[in-house]
Amino acid sequence: MNSKTITYFFLAFIAVLGWNAFLIKRDQKMFDAYDKQAGIERLKQPPSNSLKTWCERQAGWHPDCNVE
Repeated sequence: MNSKTITYFFLAFIAVLGWNAFLIKRDQKMFDAYDKQAGIERLKQPPSNSLKTWCERQAGWHPDCNVE
C-alpha cells in the first residue's frame, strides 16, 4: 500500500465516524422529543388508585389481581 491509499482509508474512516456521530445526535434528539411527548400524554390522564387499573397495567400475573 502506498501513502495515497492509506490516506484515502484514513479519510473514509473519519467520514464514517463523523456520520455515526451525526446519527447519534439525531437519534438522541428524537428520543428526547418522544419522551417529552409521552410525559405530556401521561400527565393528561389522572392517576388511578383502583386495583383494577393497577392490575390492567401489570405485565404478568400478580396474586392481588385475583380479586373479583
